Amino acid sequence: MKMTDDEIRADAAQRLTDERNNASKVTETTPQGITAEVERFAATLSETTPLLVPVIDDACGRYGWCSDGVRLKVEADGGEAVYGWTIWEWASALLTAEFHCVWRAPDGILFDITPKPRFEKQIVFVADPTRPADFDFDLRPRNSRMNIYGPKAHAARLERLKASLTPSKQAYERRRAEKSGLSLEAWLEEKTAADPVAEAVDALIKACDAFEAHYDALGVSGHVAIDRKFEELHLTRIAAQKRFAALVRTIPGQAI
Repeated sequence: MKMTDDEIRADAAQRLTDERNNASKVTETTPQGITAEVERFAATLSETTPLLVPVIDDACGRYGWCSDGVRLKVEADGGEAVYGWTIWEWASALLTAEFHCVWRAPDGILFDITPKPRFEKQIVFVADPTRPADFDFDLRPRNSRMNIYGPKAHAARLERLKASLTPSKQAYERRRAEKSGLSLEAWLEEKTAADPVAEAVDALIKACDAFEAHYDALGVSGHVAIDRKFEELHLTRIAAQKRFAALVRTIPGQAI
């Protein structure tokens, strides 16, 4: 049953309060800038360029109900809804794209009026021009994710291995690679050990994707009727999050 605007306002306020009371447990936030990794990820989502969009306090903003808040804003002040993706980052290791709605003011400037649990002042937003202003937000696509730690860690391990080889040893490995029809880099890649953090990121992505796919398959929104598979996937996702959170602390410069 469709909720009224008053019910949405009350639900949004309670959700925001709950999230802010647990702000120390929030692991994802806005990337510090439009990095090369953010650009690569954005290119998988839309043909538009990612932008830094300011978050503003607005009485129409509804946490967890972005499209409804923007609808109210358009009714009050004009402009239009713009749909696309917010990109979040977790510890320089994982990017997550969440489908979102922002407000385009009558002068054409984009603003995010949806309040944030960690009081972020801006978001990374990638507009999706294939979604019209009257898009049904209930039909939004699921979250998308990218492992940004794994490729960097792998490249660093490969460089360390190459640097450790003497010229004669490197020539020897190159000859062995050529006999196998491989480049030296591809040959050495087979010798690099797996990175536990990178594997944990991949496992988390897989667990989140599986959980969200099953959630959507239930055909409901809001409160769901929990079945055994839902519970199993939820527990798997929580375990993957905990493992990653523990391992990501080993990344130099991380303090989460």
